[in-house]
Amino acid sequence: MYKNYLTLTTQKGNPLPQIINWYGKLDVRKLNRQDYKDIPRRLLLEMRTGRDIVYPDIMVEPVLMVSGEAMEIIKLYDSRMPFIFVALFDTQKEENRSYYCPVLAEGNDGQEEVLYMVKRLNEHEIKICEELVESLLSRGAIGLELKTEN
Repeated sequence: MYKNYLTLTTQKGNPLPQIINWYGKLDVRKLNRQDYKDIPRRLLLEMRTGRDIVYPDIMVEPVLMVSGEAMEIIKLYDSRMPFIFVALFDTQKEENRSYYCPVLAEGNDGQEEVLYMVKRLNEHEIKICEELVESLLSRGAIGLELKTEN
């Protein structure tokens, strides 16, 4: 279905929110198409923000999270993609932001998906099809960095 995929990462250089104290609140091992229903549909996670913070449309650490606008664009390409709502809050600054965590297919199972994950030893790569990238960028999405295959 989709031919060309790029590796999705978070753009470097901007001061982004840091997700803290998330261990025990989000079990990343269950963030897959088989087990995601065991994760609460709404999560509250703590973030630390600094000065001049940028809230990107896409963050990949500690897991892939997208803004509401990016989620709507992803749904145009895959209306069946499951999402988990994530409320990020900074108690010191009294700020909060809403994000959505797409539940990705893994490995070769994802070849027909607009977004999928490939696990490599202790890390993972997120693959995104070019059509979705173009759609996100044409609508002004910020915070994503892309790498081509070697």
